[in-house]
Amino acid sequence: MTRVKICGLMNKKDIEVCVQAGAHVLGFVVDYPVPVPWNLTTSAARKLIDGAPPFVSTCVVTGGAVPKVLDVVNATCPDIVQLHYKETLQDVKEIVGRLKPRGVKVIKALRIDADGNCDFEISDPAVAVRELARTGVSAVLVDSYTSTMPGGTGVRVDLSVFTAVQKVSPLPVILAGGLNPDNIRSVVQRVKPFAVDVLTGVEERPGCKDKEKICELIKSVYEAVK
Repeated sequence: MTRVKICGLMNKKDIEVCVQAGAHVLGFVVDYPVPVPWNLTTSAARKLIDGAPPFVSTCVVTGGAVPKVLDVVNATCPDIVQLHYKETLQDVKEIVGRLKPRGVKVIKALRIDADGNCDFEISDPAVAVRELARTGVSAVLVDSYTSTMPGGTGVRVDLSVFTAVQKVSPLPVILAGGLNPDNIRSVVQRVKPFAVDVLTGVEERPGCKDKEKICELIKSVYEAVK
């Protein structure tokens, strides 16, 4: 069963649409280190997270230095934190060690450029995922990366890179980057990711989701894995 995370949520209305459509995880970009259209303050994110219904997980997407990440988690109280910046292996290990006793799961994003390399201290994605598994993270996320946008690029990841990571990963592997209602069914059927993470592919405009796109995308994922 491929799970669905809808990311970049900024208002209650869009959250309700995601929940009704069957999303498994609600994603909130919070205090991200560089400007992105979906950035929330910790107080705004906490209000939205507190209003999420039971049986739907909440995920804060952030990044940066260890103390800053921990402060964001303390202020927002999500189920999951997704590290989506330039965190090192040591940073990830320390964050996992601090949050695991509290029941907060950690996901680390591997951002892949057009040449198939990670924007990470280990450039080979297959090697990087094996090393990340030793930090205690709960999953890795494979996303596209460009010099102008750290996430939410709308650019597809080379699926051969994703499958190479899948083959060696002892962890669940999540796919992000360029996913939308038109391509999601074929992608899920081809690579069978543990989960998909969608942001720009279900937007009307930055920060505002499209109800029809969300419903169509989630329906297609469910049908693809029957």
